[in-house]
Order: sequence, then C-alpha cells, then structure tokens
Amino acid sequence: MQRTRRHFPPQHCPAARSFTVLVLTSIVLPLLVSCGAKGSEYDSSQNAAAVSSGPEYTEYTDLSGKTVSMLTGAPFEELVLSKVPDVGEFTFFSGMPDMILALKSQKTDAVLNNNAIASLAVNRNADLELFPQSLKDGVFGFAFDKGSPDREKWQAAYDTISEETKQALWDKWTGSDESAKVMPAQDWPGKNGTITAAVCDTLEPMSYTGEGGEVKGFDVEMILLMAKELDVHVDFKAMEFAAIISYVQSGKALLGAGSIIVTDERKQAVDFVEYYPAAFMLIVRASHPGNEHSLFAPVTDSFEKTFIRENRWELFLQGIGTTLLITVLSIIFGTILGFVVFMLCRNGNPVANAITRFLVWLVEGMPVVVLLMILYYIIFGKVSVSGTFVSVIGFTLLFGAQIYTMVKGGVATVDKGQLEAAYSLGYTDKKAFFRIVLLQALPHIMPTYKGQIKALIKATAIVGYVAVQDLTKMGDIVRSRTYEAFFPLISVAIIYFVLTAILTFFVNRLELCIDPKKRKSLSKGMKINDRT
Repeated sequence: MQRTRRHFPPQHCPAARSFTVLVLTSIVLPLLVSCGAKGSEYDSSQNAAAVSSGPEYTEYTDLSGKTVSMLTGAPFEELVLSKVPDVGEFTFFSGMPDMILALKSQKTDAVLNNNAIASLAVNRNADLELFPQSLKDGVFGFAFDKGSPDREKWQAAYDTISEETKQALWDKWTGSDESAKVMPAQDWPGKNGTITAAVCDTLEPMSYTGEGGEVKGFDVEMILLMAKELDVHVDFKAMEFAAIISYVQSGKALLGAGSIIVTDERKQAVDFVEYYPAAFMLIVRASHPGNEHSLFAPVTDSFEKTFIRENRWELFLQGIGTTLLITVLSIIFGTILGFVVFMLCRNGNPVANAITRFLVWLVEGMPVVVLLMILYYIIFGKVSVSGTFVSVIGFTLLFGAQIYTMVKGGVATVDKGQLEAAYSLGYTDKKAFFRIVLLQALPHIMPTYKGQIKALIKATAIVGYVAVQDLTKMGDIVRSRTYEAFFPLISVAIIYFVLTAILTFFVNRLELCIDPKKRKSLSKGMKINDRT
C-alpha cells in the first residue's frame, strides 16, 4: 500500500504575526533613528558646517533636579554637589561610550569627565556641547601601590621629559589628525626587564584600544617615554576603568593609568606620579543639533566605521575566540567537576554532603561578577595569572555546581528498584550505576544541561571586569571609537545567537548518541519519509 503525504494549509497565527512585527520594529526602528542621525565619528568638514545655538544648559541652576553621570570608580559626587546642591540623581557607567549614548538619548542630562576626553567627545558629536564652566582644576596621575619604592624611580624618569615634549604629545593625541596617532616601538634594549601597566581601554585620547587591538593614547606614550629612560619594556593590560586601582593594589601591575585625576581620596589608596594638568568638565546636549543627513548614507557610513575602518572586524573575531575558549573549557571542566563531586557524595557521606551543599549554595547564590572579582583580586591577588584563566576557573565552579544539582535530580527520578534488580543480577555498585541508573537518568538531565550551556555562554559577557577582552568587551571598545550603538550591539547580539546555536547543535548530537529512544525515533522517522 502506497503512503501519501498529506499537506495542510498554513495556519494564520495572530500571536506569531504580532511577535514578528515586534521583532522587526525593535530592530528596524532603532536602525532608522540611529542611522538617520548624523555620523558621530570626527569629521572636520562636518563640524565646521554644523549649526548649534550652544549648550542646552549654561548655568549650574539649570542642572537642578537633573541627572548627572560619571564613570564607576570616579568619586566626584561631592564636587558636583558643591556647585549643584539639588542634583536629581547620580548614575554610573562602566565606560564613556555608554555615558555618551545615554546623554544623546536623554537618559541623563550631563556627563562628568576630564577636559581631554570631554573635548574629544564634543568634537566627534555635533549634538553635544561643553558646559561653559569647569567644575575644578586638577592633575592627571599614574597610580602606584601605596609605599611602592618604584614610584620614585618613575618620578625621576618623568622629570627628564621636557615641557615641549609633553605639550607635543598632548597636541598629538587630542588633535584631529588621526594619521599622527601612532605608537612608538619599544626598540630600546630593556635590560631592566618588563613591567605591567594597567590601563583603561575606552578613554580616548588618554588610553584606548585602537586598530588591531593595540593599546594607545597620551597616557600610554607618556609611560613609554619614562620606560625608555628606565630601560624597561612595558606590557599594557587593558581593562575597565574601575578595575585599574584594584589591579595595582593587588600587585598584578606596577602602575595604573587611564585618565586618572588625582584626588585626596585616591591618595589614601595609592601613590601618584603627577604628569599633566587636568580639569573636571561637564558634557551636555546642544540646544539644537547640527546638520541633518539623508537616511541611508549614514547606514553605510556607520557600518564602515564599525567593521571596516581600522580593521575593527578583527576585534570582533578576537572577542569570539576568547568567548568560545572560556565557554568550551568551562563546559568541559565544569561537567567533569560536577560529576566527580556527585560520585563522591553519592553514597550519602553526611560530612561530604554537608560541605558540598554549602559550596553549591555559595557558588550559585553569589553574582558571577562578584565571584570572578573575588577570585581575581583576592584569591589570586598576588599570583600572576591571566583574567582568562580566572574566568575559566570561575565559570567551571559555577557550571560544576549546576551539573551536580542536575545529576542529583536526574538520578532521583530513577526508581530504586532498578538498582536493587541490578544488585540481584550480580552487578557491582559502580557497574549498576553506570549501566542502569545513569543511562535512565540522562534523558532527564540533557534538557536542563542544554539550557545551562545557553545561560553560560551569555553569562561570560561580564568577564571584562577581570581584564578579559571577550566579545562583549570588544563591542564596547568599538563603541568607544565610533560613539554609535546600533551596529556594535546588534552584531554582538547576533554573534551570541550564532554561538549558542552552534553549541546547542553539538549537544543535540551528543544527546542522540547517548539516548537510544531518540536514536530509534529518528531512525523510524527517516524510514517513514523514505517510503513516502
């Protein structure tokens, strides 16, 4: 008898249509709004023609009840309150790109930063202006651990740099000539070894990540001038601004840099080599933005700035590699760790079970970012290990705790009579577990296992807090150069979807190999399709 395949007409689903419209709207509408605005990366001809009636706020009283934002780790609330005692709210961001985007989208009203970063941000955004009055003058400093004898050596090296050289460097890095912003090679002998410098990677022009992942900027070149005088080489570690001081205090870096303004509070934690005058400035919106552009020209311009210019696509590739490395190693080691711990506790040792329950509760109950920072700055504080290594350890502990819970729950679903029957047939305890119990528990474990893998790859997005340049961090670095959100953020989101799909595919294949019922069902389905 010949089988025929029946065809059913497609069902019209209002919910599906609504979901599709919602997704398209959430993607296309921001694209039109983002790309319909003028390009944001610096263009002298554009800014020359831009028309603005000045800053939106011109007096401190105008900021009453408004929101003021600053970088995490920048303790300047009292400074702002000394001028505007009735500020509505303070908000904090991990990077300058996020603050600028929040200001442009009216999620904040003013952004606090130093004169170099503020001036460059305004030059690159015709719809932003500097607040007419500076809050306070200060000085930039390189941070050293409290009481470090090396500070005096670096202070002496700094004193040999002429004022003309300092001014030339300042003009170079705060100017508009991008072709001049090239880092000198470390071509001196370096007889006195190599030191580590912790620098922020999103604070252009002081320190930032440029083309090819190179760390560059005014601070970076100033450090190299001193290093040449001391005949040492420098290994620059790029990280979040908020992590720099902790990195220096833990001994992982000799000095820290990245637009750090010396304050009395910071002097209590670290010592400084003061190297250039600074000023606290506020950035506000322009009361009338500059030139309007056509709708589609900025789309290609934004794409070119995000991926093509300075070969920034390479940054995304580097981030993908780091994210995959951390995720895959954490899955492998976490699976092994969780299963081994379960096997050690399987026979009900009360002491082992109590310790395990406490550790699982501790790891699963702690925010992952806090766990990583405890590992990096406290447990491995005096040990020279990379942030990637610490990230693998942290996520291995987290995934291992989840595996322990999953295996324990899966095994509990298997009837105890199965184990007793195996014993009656002469099976040893281990043989009965692996051949009878575990095989029946795996179908209950695998769906949760796949879900935890999806959650793990997304959780790795926070490893930038321990100086790891993963996919999310690379997106932040690109945004710090372009001051645009759409393409970097959407690209990162799409890549995470793809990586999740790839890992899920491999786990699905593994599930087919270990689940005989699914193999039989799949084989039966293929035979039916062949006959039809």
